Amino acid sequence: MEIEVEGLVIRTYGRESFTCVLHNGESAMEFASRDFIQPGESVHAVCERAEHGRTAWVARKVERVPDIYPKVEALLRASVKLKESALLGGRAEPMKDDIGTVARKIMAASALGRFILVRFHGDADGISSALTLKKFLKAGYAQQNSAIYSVGDAIRDLERMGQQFKPLIILLDFGSGDDSAEGLGLARAGGIELVAIDHHPPGSAQNGLFSAWANPWKSGIEDGSDYPAGYLCAALAHMLGSESAGLERTACAGDKSPVLELSKEDRESALVLDFAATYSGGGSGTELFSELLSNRQLFDSVLHQAKTKMEELDRTLSKAVKTRTAGGVQICTVNLDGVAEKREFPTKGKIVSRVLELHTDEGPLLVLGFARKGLIFRLNGAAASRGIRGDEIVRRMKSSFPDFVENGGGHARAAALKISEGFENAAVDEVVKMIGGWNDKGA
Repeated sequence: MEIEVEGLVIRTYGRESFTCVLHNGESAMEFASRDFIQPGESVHAVCERAEHGRTAWVARKVERVPDIYPKVEALLRASVKLKESALLGGRAEPMKDDIGTVARKIMAASALGRFILVRFHGDADGISSALTLKKFLKAGYAQQNSAIYSVGDAIRDLERMGQQFKPLIILLDFGSGDDSAEGLGLARAGGIELVAIDHHPPGSAQNGLFSAWANPWKSGIEDGSDYPAGYLCAALAHMLGSESAGLERTACAGDKSPVLELSKEDRESALVLDFAATYSGGGSGTELFSELLSNRQLFDSVLHQAKTKMEELDRTLSKAVKTRTAGGVQICTVNLDGVAEKREFPTKGKIVSRVLELHTDEGPLLVLGFARKGLIFRLNGAAASRGIRGDEIVRRMKSSFPDFVENGGGHARAAALKISEGFENAAVDEVVKMIGGWNDKGA
């Protein structure tokens, strides 16, 4: 008996004789071949039924054909069956199509045995996102301590993935801003496909860099930053029939999101993940975080240390925070170099968030934390209701002061600027001046 098959070789193994796995977009089959066929090649094979051996078919003739990958992947994406997610009702419903597109892309890549790397931001939201995907997606997982996907990141990924079959990177909770465009462009030029699940306002270049991406801002949702990446990943998991174990709640607690009603336990889980992420190096996987959430004794030990650190911080902040008012907005400033300890919890970003928590009931509030070569700020809901946005502050500062504002990014209520050394106080003064004359079109 003889059959003819055509498709994409997604795996080849063996030494003296080879076994190839072929996928045509509808099903996969194995055949033995005397010749080595590189994974990713498109072939037409004439196969005979084997009389013995581990495979049912032996290739009598194999010919390379024009690239069939787009057709195979399209068939696989179309075959993915999606379910409804309760997280995508009401105001969140416009995200359904984009999350579904990402889900289909990820499942097709997995079915084809592609090399997948998931890079997740090193905080409670990013970690929750990664832990949710890991429940159904076999991939490499790496913690990303920077909110920017840099040229250096791209070069390291190209070294690691450049020889793999159609490599794919999934970015969780970072990488949407224009500051990442150069690194993402380099990775894409090197043959790496890019997918993103994020809630930071996207830059102008991102449409051409990601082959699939889910972002509340892209879906036209007002205050899209309220829906953290972990929330989106949980919705994606539900659409694929997987469970999220409530990790969307931990993500919302970590990012102070108002979209879900949160418990004390949710906030404690976020605190533990944030604490652990501070000491976990870039590139680390998810094993430590999984262990923390499943081992109650370990969880309680870390929680105690984190709470002790936060109590110490509160005592320090009572003396370190200065307040002023501009345009009816209370502005709290804190010198982070005098409070934060290098490579220790809480990080500078968490310190600024804590100041916001301690003062947020006092009306419209902006917290400015400044340090050597940097400025971090957070806004409460009352300030946001006046149209003041963190990402807009970044845009205006970069546009008005290019001589000393080197970089920046963030979302509506949380953002940061990289400042030339020696100009930190000047940057604070300019932001205060901007808030004093704030309007939606320009300060």
